[in-house]
Amino acid sequence: MHYKKNELTLLYNQERELDRKTLATAHVLTDRINRQEIHSHRISETLFHILIKKLDGDPKLLVDKSKPYYQKELRGKSLTAYGWYSVMMKHPELLRAPVALFHGRAMLCNSSNDVLKLC
Repeated sequence: MHYKKNELTLLYNQERELDRKTLATAHVLTDRINRQEIHSHRISETLFHILIKKLDGDPKLLVDKSKPYYQKELRGKSLTAYGWYSVMMKHPELLRAPVALFHGRAMLCNSSNDVLKLC
């Protein structure tokens, strides 16, 4: 995956309605969308580190703590950024999605309209 600041990069889960709506809303901002569906694309380590840096340096912000795997295996554990990356590559469902990057800014989208705040 090549990250370009002038295109919107969207990490999303095609199985979730919020993520599909966010992708549709992203087309309001630009036609240049780098789609990264979490189950069919391997997120690069570089992109993961860019996301961490843009989201205040905390890799746990990208983790969906409500998932059973997190609750059973990871809750209370302290991992390095690479450790969290490795876990999420094996269990992509743990990635809180959708996550958008545009013009050097990143945002975890809790609603489909959140992506519009990246303008």
